[in-house]
Amino acid sequence: MKLLPVAIAIFFENLDDELKLWVQVREDTGPFQGLLEFPGGGVEPDETPLEAVVREVEEEVGIKINPEDGKFMGIYSNPLQEKTILLYVFLFPKTPLLESKGQWLSFTENERSQIYKGQIPGPNHQIIDDLFLVRSNYDK
Repeated sequence: MKLLPVAIAIFFENLDDELKLWVQVREDTGPFQGLLEFPGGGVEPDETPLEAVVREVEEEVGIKINPEDGKFMGIYSNPLQEKTILLYVFLFPKTPLLESKGQWLSFTENERSQIYKGQIPGPNHQIIDDLFLVRSNYDK
């Protein structure tokens, strides 16, 4: 089975009673078309996942982010029929540069990702829910 490394950026704001995450509408064709998703994409053979996520945010969102601001959250596996996608997840703090590029979604401890079921890709639910377990490790 082929392994496909993909790096994604999660821009977040950690508030006392909620977590805000920035998303954009996926416009390309495929199973996630029209869903709300985090920016990211494939890791090229000559780059690290962190370099890939910085490049992908610039390509998809049109902003430059500082790689030193990114915090590695973990790797998530998404097995498909002919390949397994390895999602390298990086957290970045909220930046005002995003305001006109997408939208912020609010998540609470009680509802977590379920409030957006059907609006975000299935693999992202586990990542979002896990953020509630690690959010105290990141600055507000």
